[in-house]
Amino acid sequence: MGIFNGDNKEYNKENSDDVRHNPGKSDEGSNNAGKSDTAKNGNKSREEGREMSFVGHLEELRKRIIIVLAVFAVAFIPAYIYHNKILQFLTAPLANKELIFLEITEPFLVNVKLAFFAAAAVGIPVLVYQIVVFIKPALSGRIRKNLTVLTIIFFVLFAAGIAFSYKLLIPVAVKWLVGQGSNLTQALSVNKYISFIGWFLLGTGILFEMPLILLFLIKADIITVQQLRRQWRVVYIVILLLCAIVTPDWSPVTMGVLAVPMILLYEGGLFIAKFFK
Repeated sequence: MGIFNGDNKEYNKENSDDVRHNPGKSDEGSNNAGKSDTAKNGNKSREEGREMSFVGHLEELRKRIIIVLAVFAVAFIPAYIYHNKILQFLTAPLANKELIFLEITEPFLVNVKLAFFAAAAVGIPVLVYQIVVFIKPALSGRIRKNLTVLTIIFFVLFAAGIAFSYKLLIPVAVKWLVGQGSNLTQALSVNKYISFIGWFLLGTGILFEMPLILLFLIKADIITVQQLRRQWRVVYIVILLLCAIVTPDWSPVTMGVLAVPMILLYEGGLFIAKFFK
């Protein structure tokens, strides 16, 4: 026992002398421990910040979706109430031709379709605006600075596409299609006609957004203006194919009438892209 006590005294004495000769040694250990705790806390805070940021983005996205759905619902209700006026508006290109329904549920389905297309015409611009607001913090450069102007241009192009289709494309398409059955008794289904007109209008409105789509592709470095210029024949063929998809009658007359403004919009998009470097 005495031997061990002696050894302990010697050990304690050595440690005591070491601390006296190296007073910073003990402090250094404490500082290292403190730095380690600080680093751990910092990493934890950054992880929590990233997690909160992700949750915040999800919450923001949820709010935007709710706004779009609310606008669609608000537009749908009065559109359904005034479906007769919308029907008169959409059947104007038929002149004096009558529409019939073939099933007992068809009138109700037609009224729902009329309200849906009217609400979609209102909701699509709102949807695009909400997307723009959501991604705005991630944008940079001149596109972000001119985002309000670009959004207004989107609304104008969408409305112009619908107006162009209603005033020019639909009358041409209806006249050509009905003329193909001039020797037959005409019995036009109101359900099929509304589907034909509704998708025609919305599709043309979306196609008129070509300048903005080109601007996005060019600024995202997915494609360059030079590449589009060199491959202009391929681009024009793609435009004709898109026009064929949008025009349900597939008539060369209707495709040609739609292709002309589409090509002009394409060239205008290339011109606009030069100002957003």
